[in-house]
Amino acid sequence: MPSPDQLTPGPHRELLEAIHQLHEEAGWPGLQKTSNAIRARDDLHDTISHQGIGMILRGETLPVQWLKLEALVRQYLTWNTARRDRIDAEVLRIQELWQQAVGSRSGGELVVPDEESEWPSPERLVWIVNELDAADRSEEADALLQRAIGRGPGEWVRVLAALCPTDPQFVMRAFRDLGSGAQGPDQLIPFLDELERMPAGAWQGQDPFVALMRGALFQWGSGKELLAFVKRLRDRADRRGIGGLMRAVALKWDPFSTVNLIAALKRLRHSGELVDDFLKALVAHMDAPLVQRTAQEMRGRRALTSEAANLDRLLAESLVEKAAKPK
Repeated sequence: MPSPDQLTPGPHRELLEAIHQLHEEAGWPGLQKTSNAIRARDDLHDTISHQGIGMILRGETLPVQWLKLEALVRQYLTWNTARRDRIDAEVLRIQELWQQAVGSRSGGELVVPDEESEWPSPERLVWIVNELDAADRSEEADALLQRAIGRGPGEWVRVLAALCPTDPQFVMRAFRDLGSGAQGPDQLIPFLDELERMPAGAWQGQDPFVALMRGALFQWGSGKELLAFVKRLRDRADRRGIGGLMRAVALKWDPFSTVNLIAALKRLRHSGELVDDFLKALVAHMDAPLVQRTAQEMRGRRALTSEAANLDRLLAESLVEKAAKPK
């Protein structure tokens, strides 16, 4: 529990005391164990990262989204032998405390940075955004995030990294929207540069490269803009960017569109290694039946028969390797 100096008495502290009591009665389970247990369940409406749980328990954030807090509360109650027979009633009790805490937040106390004030750190900015949401000032929160975008790719990526522990789904949607709104490769390259500088652990197991590329694929298809983008990535030796693009195709595209892209990639100069890597990504991330359909579609195109044979070989090797692994 934070000290009274860190979190003053009031509805938020009362809510936090109740959550800490459930945590104690559950046997003080670790943050990662709790987050993993929540993700493994199929009866909850949301998940929460171990960083997000830590921020709640330390009083650093008042959850804006009830479903995330409900998931945490229900998991603690599942481990609680004293209250396990009245989980729903306990959840309603905690929800009432949460509503009181959210309702007690005075929006007027928030200092939203204006054009003349000092711009906050990404962590502070995220705190302000969460507080605005909790005070039913979501339009101001959205406007503040838009201002962060306007301050350049570096600020935007750092803000999303700070927001990821509490709302990774929103962060991935933001990257998809960024990709789908790009008018050309030049708009995305600076964001990729910033992503390269950010440690992978900042994204809570999510893949911002895939999310960004999914948006770009939605916007460009397999047209000339995408080919120009791939050429830029190759010339930059941007393996993480190319890998994200390949994974996005493997996870979301149909065989016909995938083969069109392979055919287009093959027309690029010195593209042999690029096409080979793409075929490996398909086998690694696309469902086996779809890989088989992709190879079948490639065999119907004279220019892609060797690639079809290579894809068949890679798939067969992958299936043998999986069958050999102990269950």
